Order: sequence, then structure tokens, then C-alpha cells
Amino acid sequence: MLVALVAAAALLLPLKLATWVGARVDATVSAPAVTPSGTPTLRVAVMVHPTIFYTDPNGEPAGLEYDLISAFAKTQQLKLQLKTFDTPDAARFALLRDEVDAVAMGGTADSLNAAELPTKARYHDSGWVLLNSPRKFTPKSFAELKPKRVLVSARIFSHPRMIELRQRNATIQFVEDVKLDDESLIAAVGDEDVDYAIVEEDTYNASRHFHYDAQRAFTVQPALQRVWLFAHDEARLRDEANAFLTRITRDGQITRVLDRYFGFPQRLTAIDAEVFAERIGSLLPRYRAWFQQAQETYGIEWRLLAALAYQESHWTDDATSETGVRGIMQFTEDTARRYKVDRLDPRSSILGGARYLSVLKRDGLAARIQEPDKTWLALAAYNIGLGHVENARLLTQRANKNPDMWPDVRRHLPLLAKPEVAAQFKLGPCRCNMPVEYVESVRAYYDVLLRMEPAYQPKIRVQR
Repeated sequence: MLVALVAAAALLLPLKLATWVGARVDATVSAPAVTPSGTPTLRVAVMVHPTIFYTDPNGEPAGLEYDLISAFAKTQQLKLQLKTFDTPDAARFALLRDEVDAVAMGGTADSLNAAELPTKARYHDSGWVLLNSPRKFTPKSFAELKPKRVLVSARIFSHPRMIELRQRNATIQFVEDVKLDDESLIAAVGDEDVDYAIVEEDTYNASRHFHYDAQRAFTVQPALQRVWLFAHDEARLRDEANAFLTRITRDGQITRVLDRYFGFPQRLTAIDAEVFAERIGSLLPRYRAWFQQAQETYGIEWRLLAALAYQESHWTDDATSETGVRGIMQFTEDTARRYKVDRLDPRSSILGGARYLSVLKRDGLAARIQEPDKTWLALAAYNIGLGHVENARLLTQRANKNPDMWPDVRRHLPLLAKPEVAAQFKLGPCRCNMPVEYVESVRAYYDVLLRMEPAYQPKIRVQR
């Protein structure tokens, strides 16, 4: 699956759908101003982090800041070279020593000195949250903390606002997380090894499907604006970055980037996630080869098909709904007949579901629609029918939003449940809040499977 973002004057670099896996990417330790080929470079400081820079399950670089800074480098016709640091402070020192040209680590403009130029364009905000295990008492304020000890992400421990917070709550022991690993900190809260922790809210959101035993207790710090940093003598480059971020924000392309990491809400409860994890071990092996065969045949990534099947039937090959749809992929009798599917044969149902989804993508939706939006729209059509999805796209267009982007269409689909809106279309009203929940649930299951199951690479067949 490819994510087409804005590149040069129009679209970002195509990127694969991904999730944080904590694997460190080998990055250039130092970067010359010009590569041996003569191409100018942009040397950028990053850190391995769920919202900044990491390796996705397919071995590709990913992360919100990486996506954006790599797209910006392309607009400037610069070769991107990265250098990883363990802390934002270390990256800023490297900037002042002219070891890098920019810092893209999700920092804020607080406490900068005269030698640093932050971007002003507002591309992303995030606050801080206090986490605890749902199996323990959930405080609503620092006054209710027992015991009065909190581990704090190393990314924000020395932040001026955190220093002020520590001074205002002198009876609480705030301890820096020396492991420098926010995801491990979140996991420790869920495992009850840590009572309370403070992390950035977007970090928690990026890891929410894997550490469902850690929950948000309360907001510690309202959202702060993220910035990139440039050296004082790089004012022109900073201004170009501002123009780039402003442009993709105004034309709505930033929505696609943010949707990749934060767009789908948490829909897996702790119980749902536990059952799903158990069935990945107990049931998925029974069907894995057929999902992979479907990928080979129809080009739909097998883990996405598995997520779709789980949403439909929880991987139960004889499942039957109240409306009469049956099988692991929940076909209606008419659709099964059209695609020659034996609904109660799991192999036939899986291959038929993959074929149906591929037809929706190839023939049902406009060719100009980019990924991953085309996939999310096709999933909605799989659930509610292509006609209703097309009507929602028309409503989206009438509202001067982008009918080719799932985040925009998602907001307009529920309007078709209103009789006065649905009366404009031949199909009439539908329960069109359902496909929104459906797609986001599939995305949540897919997010988990991307981490827990390896990609499938079909063997090369020998030509005879």
C-alpha cells in the first residue's frame, strides 16, 4: 500500500503504510554540504521515535517529521541526509556547531536562543498527558496521585513548562526516564511496572493500539505548537520551510499526512485487543496462506485482508449475521453469486473478498484517487455500497472539501443518515455512520497486524 503525499509543487513522496516498530534506522553520522555527485544536501537532526523517525514493518523509513522534512527537501531539490540523536538538546547543540542544517524532532519554540530560528507555520500541535493503568485508581489531578512519583519522558523533562510544573507541584517526585524510550515507558505503565508517566499526547496516540493497558488520566499541558529549527544564518531555508508548511496546510494535503499517524481514533478496547491478540495466535495461522494467496492473485496486502476479515467475522468461517450475510468475509447471497463464491468455504470467501475489494478500487473509484485514500474509500464501499460512498463524495465536493481524500469524505458520510440530505439521492438514507466506524476499526486491526505479522513476499516463479 502506498501513501501518496505532496511532492515538489504538488505531492509529497509516496510512502508505505506503517506503524512504529522501534527499530533504529542506520543514518548518516555526518553529512557534507554537497554529495560526491554534486547534489546539495539538507542535513537534518532526528531521533528514533514513534512520531519522528523510525523503520516501518516493510523496512522503509517513516514518521511524521520524516515524511514532512523529506518532502520539503524534495521541493528544494536537496538530498536529505539524517543524523540521529537521543535527545532534542543534543540535536540543538549539533545545530549550533553547524553539524546539521535543521532539527526536525517535534520540538516547540519555548526556550530557544537567538542562534536558533524556529518555523512559524502551524503544522501540528500536541500536549502532554499523564498515563496510568486502568486497573488502578485514575486520578483527575496531581493532588490525587498516590504514590506521588511520576516518570517523565526525557523529551520533555527539561522543557521550561515542565520545570514550572515541577515547581508548582513540589510534593511530587518527577523522575526523568533514563531509558530514553517513550514507547517502553508507555508499556511499563500498562504492565503496572510504573504507576504514572507523562508523555506527549501524540506519542501516546501513535502507540495506542499496542499498549491498550495504559490509559490517559488527564491532560498535563494543553497542546503546544511543533516547530523545525534552523541555524541563524539559514533564514532563507527557514522561510522556504515556512512557505512549504503553510502551502500544504492551506491546500489540505497536511490532512493526509496527519491521518496516516493520528487520523483513526482508538476503537479497540482492552478486551477487544486481548481477544484479537489471542486469535492472531490461535486462528490466523489457519487462514494465513489463503490471505497470502489472495495478495498474490489480486494485489491486496494480506494483512489488510486479514484485518478486513476479522472486522467482518472475527475469523469465523461459518459466521452468519442477522441480515443474512455469511462466511469469513460476510458475503450477501447476491454478491456471492456474482463473484462465484462459496460463502462457507473460507478459501473461496477470502479470495472472493479480495477480488471484490480490488474491483471496487480499480473499477468503482476514480483512477485519480491516491493511496491510501482509495483503499479506505473502497473499504467503506465494501461495507455500505459504492453508491452511498459516491454520494458522500459528492456532498464532500459541494462543501468545497476534497472528495478524493478519506478524511474529508469521512466527515460527510454520516450526513446521508439525515432524510433531508439523503432525499437528494436516488439511494435514499443509509446508516452511514457505520462505514466510518467500520473503516477505522479495520485500520486499527491492520495497524496491529503490521507490527505482529511479517510482510509477505511471493516467491519468484521460474519461467519454463
